[in-house]
Amino acid sequence: MKPATSLRQAAALAAVVALALLACKKKAPAPKPVPTLAPKPVSTGPCPNGHSIDPKPGEFRPSQTAFKDKRYDEAQMLLDHLIKNYPHSATLRVWRGDAALFERHLSDGKKKYQKAADDALVFYNEAEKLHNQECTLPEIEHYYLRMDSAYAYLRKGDADSALTQLEIAKKHWSNSAEVFYTLARAYCLKKDVDQCADNFKQALVIAKALRRPRFLRTHRSLDDWIHRSRRQSEFGPLRRDKRYREIIKKVNEDN
Repeated sequence: MKPATSLRQAAALAAVVALALLACKKKAPAPKPVPTLAPKPVSTGPCPNGHSIDPKPGEFRPSQTAFKDKRYDEAQMLLDHLIKNYPHSATLRVWRGDAALFERHLSDGKKKYQKAADDALVFYNEAEKLHNQECTLPEIEHYYLRMDSAYAYLRKGDADSALTQLEIAKKHWSNSAEVFYTLARAYCLKKDVDQCADNFKQALVIAKALRRPRFLRTHRSLDDWIHRSRRQSEFGPLRRDKRYREIIKKVNEDN
């Protein structure tokens, strides 16, 4: 009888084990799906990698050097040649616009001064179009696209178009005294002295705090901005307002 009992006990034990394994299988959580990497977004514009297609540094450098040396005619010629070879370079168009804008000064006469702004805006508008088509500008060129477009519009007396560019700049570079100072210029041009005063004050506060985008070509101190404000053509309404002197006094006194 013992062998038969042992067989029955073994069979019973096997059944218990099988049931336990089945229960564990039912209770075991479903395996988590293996995460898959999201596909890398592909630009739908003319620049497949989503960035301005620019010349290599060695190819770009001669035109940049000519610009920095204020040889603007030469810079324009070199940049025009590069633009033919790099039709999807938003960067080149920003530099080409700058070469046109800064070639003329008010001392050259108002007509030439404003025509330089018109010539520059052709290239700035092309650069902005490419930037919006996902030929994205590097940060430094994006900054100068917005600021120098605003300067061109201010030359033409078009405060509203300047403000459009400056509001974009403010969203990206709220640490730039230049942005707020230029906003003040545009609002004073519109005779909106309240906004002019507020933005002028913010420009001085930022300048005193020594905050700025690190890539700026030039950096002006608090005293520089105050000195410029005393001669700024658009600031006539602000200078006649008592807030002008109060702002300067308060910023100089604050620790």
